[in-house]
Amino acid sequence: MDSIRPSGGELEQKIKAAKAALMAQSGLYANLNKAVGELSELEIESPGQIWQLILELLNEILPKDYIGGRPPQKSYEKTIEGKELFAFCWDSQKLGQKMYIKFALKEGRYYYLSLHKSRDYL
Repeated sequence: MDSIRPSGGELEQKIKAAKAALMAQSGLYANLNKAVGELSELEIESPGQIWQLILELLNEILPKDYIGGRPPQKSYEKTIEGKELFAFCWDSQKLGQKMYIKFALKEGRYYYLSLHKSRDYL
């Protein structure tokens, strides 16, 4: 039964929880050093600018866009060790290209793991 996780309903709830966390200004970097290069690629000059962009991008994502593990992989990053990772790949209208995003949730907070142009994960 675990192998079919996450269900569409569970994914909808994770996306909703991610948006709620960002609306409450609870976005954190799981690993800021890793994020710096991705933010540069997206031409984001201030790390703080990313949260509003991610919130807008999460509105584009549907459960069918999930490309993570079944069941979800668990993080090895120290700040979120053992938390499940949720990865999505979709055609972003806002950014005009196929995008990839990965995040984790912990104690009502959104943890940024990755956001970049798709590298053909599908």
